[in-house]
Formats: sequence, structure tokens, C-alpha cells
Amino acid sequence: MQITDVRAVQLTRHLDRPQRNSRESRSERTFTLVLVETDAGLTGLGDAYGDQALMPTIIERRLRPMALGLDPCQIDAVWRRLFASRAFWETGGSVLCGISAIEVACWDIRGQAEGVPVAELLGGRKRDWIEAYASDLHWEEPPRMAETAARYVEQGYRCVKTHIGAPGEGDRDLQRVEAVRQAIGPDVGFMIDVNTVFGPEQALAFGRALILFRPYWYEEPVWPVDASGHAWLRARLPLKIATGENLYLSQGFEPLWTHQACDYVMPDILRCGGIEQTRQICQTALRHGVIPSPHNFSSGVGLAATLHLMAALPETEWLEFDPTGTAIYEELFIEPLQVERGRVRVPTTPGLGVRLRK
Repeated sequence: MQITDVRAVQLTRHLDRPQRNSRESRSERTFTLVLVETDAGLTGLGDAYGDQALMPTIIERRLRPMALGLDPCQIDAVWRRLFASRAFWETGGSVLCGISAIEVACWDIRGQAEGVPVAELLGGRKRDWIEAYASDLHWEEPPRMAETAARYVEQGYRCVKTHIGAPGEGDRDLQRVEAVRQAIGPDVGFMIDVNTVFGPEQALAFGRALILFRPYWYEEPVWPVDASGHAWLRARLPLKIATGENLYLSQGFEPLWTHQACDYVMPDILRCGGIEQTRQICQTALRHGVIPSPHNFSSGVGLAATLHLMAALPETEWLEFDPTGTAIYEELFIEPLQVERGRVRVPTTPGLGVRLRK
């Protein structure tokens, strides 16, 4: 089997209300889906989760010529060709996101070719349902955030997550946290993500103010590349530290293990290099006593890939699931997407279980 074409298709979903976090605000979500076509009539689907203005060019002009003619079922060979065949190496950023998308599509093709779901290719499906947390309570007024959080809990989620931390919003953010905690009660997990906005000292002061509200974890409190800063913070706060969504390759996570920088690690399949790189990161994390909880906030392709990986690695915890209705989830699943009481069912069709309908 050979790859005959690699194409990028962009889909945009306009939002009724802006989604905001400490770093940015957006009124629409754009997804770059990647179709890898073969001479056997099989097409794999990936998701290029990088700079959306650049991704079609990266996919079709930078990576497509290198992928043509390769056997998509020889996934490691495809990955190495895309990643390591130039003198100028790009070890992160949008190019690696593009490589990740093609790698994911190749797993999809291999599963289809062998007639099995991707979880079986990753060592076997160890569970059919993955428990999810509701992500995300975006930065809004406290009453609206509290109302949304309460609705998620009514739907059966045992953990919810919010974004806060915008500059100048410290006191107001504490009001948001208090409102959400009151709405969900004392027993529901409450994850707090500040999207890398603080330096260590600021993160410490803010983290101390959060203790009263008993966060489940404190996510990306400082710059993602500052492993020593995460470790310094972790030693001074009685909070679990989560990080990793902005790191690339298994080698990029090594400082987290060296510095004992986190309690939960969050590699993103669509960013860090693909399914195999994520599997290696998760396995290494477990050897270091760190719990893997893959980051996932894109389309149904990323959701499906994450479900398959977590089904094959039962030591992973907490699927990140977007219940806002602003992602492109259901439209891509071949089987109906099943979400029941905060749990999501792993697809059973060959490959990832997704396709782009015309």
C-alpha cells in the first residue's frame, strides 16, 4: 500500500459567545482535518492542531511531498521520514503538529487495513468506557460559570475544569472559583487551568489563594518549558500540579521527570508527535510515578485517538472532554458518539472510527 495524496480540509465553527482564557479570546474555532489517501482505496483522518493560518500550507507543501509513495502501515518509517529527513530539524510547533496529524491518519489506515480498532493495535482494548472531566468552564461572569458547572455535574461529570488567570482579574477570579465551588458542591473535582500566564512567585501567591477551594489540580501555572519552576512551586503548595500540553516529543518531557515537576502529565497526541510518542510519554511517566492524563481539546479525531490510547493504557486517568457543543465531535464519528454520566465509549469500528462526511 502507498500514500497517493495528503490533503487539508478546514472547517470553522462560529461561536455564540467568545471563549476566553488568560492568553486569548476567540469567536470561532477552526479545525484543519488531514486526509491521507492510498492506492488501496483507504483514507485515514488526522487533525492538524497547530497554527490554523499555517496548517494547510504545512500539510500540503511541506509534508505532502515527503509522504507520497510511503507505506502508511509502516508508521514509524513514515514518521521518521517526515521528522528526521532534513538537515534543518523542526522539533516542535506547527510542523510537528502536522506530522502528528499524518501519523494519526496512518494509524487510522492501518486499523482499517487490519480490520481492528486502533486500541487493538496499541496492545489491546482494556476498557470500553473512559471517565471524562467536563472541559471547559471558560472565563465569564461568576453566575454564568456556576450555572454551567452545575449543569455538567447534573449530566454526571465527577470533575469539571475552568480557565482563569487573566491579568488584573485576580480578585474576580477568586469570585469565579468560589461561585463554581458552591455550585458543584464539596465532592466534585475542580481543575483550575491558568494557561502558563504566571511566573513562579505569582503562581505561588495565586495557588495559595486557591487552596481554600480545594482544586483537583493546578494546571500549567508557569511557562511550559520551566520544569524547575514547576518543581519549585510543587514543593511549596499542597496542590497537585498538571502540565505538558505544550511540550513536544518524548525527549521534551524529560525535564519534568528530572525535576519531579508534576503530579499529572498531559501530552497531546495532536501536538507532541502523534499516538506513538504519546504512548511512550505515558509509559515513561508511569515509571516515574506521574499520572498520565492526555490533553485533548480539538475535533472528534483527537477525541477518538485519545480514547483508543486510553483504552489500551488503563493507567491513564481522566479523558478531557469538551461538552460546550463548539467542537466538531459527533459529525466525525462513524458510530454515534456515546456519552453517559460523564463517561465516553471507545469506538469499536476499524481504525479510529471517524470519517469526514461529504
